[in-house]
Amino acid sequence: MIKEFKPIKRPTEPMPLDVKIEIRHLMNHWQHFSADAAFRECKKLVKTGKSDFVSSESAASWIVEYENVFAKAMIERWNLDDPPKY
Repeated sequence: MIKEFKPIKRPTEPMPLDVKIEIRHLMNHWQHFSADAAFRECKKLVKTGKSDFVSSESAASWIVEYENVFAKAMIERWNLDDPPKY
């Protein structure tokens, strides 16, 4: 049962280049990664400063902040050169 409603957080600015690069890297080189596993790696990098799969801490911070946009991009396999509006 849902206990709390969390509004969907959407960025007001376009997706930064380092985020596009990191998501593309996760999509292409780690195809066995689910969106959930990739998100956990980003959270790990933000919290501990260490990750085996994610290299950009600023991109990881953006991904953690806008989890729903990241999940949608991973699941729908967005073309990150021309991402849809979120």
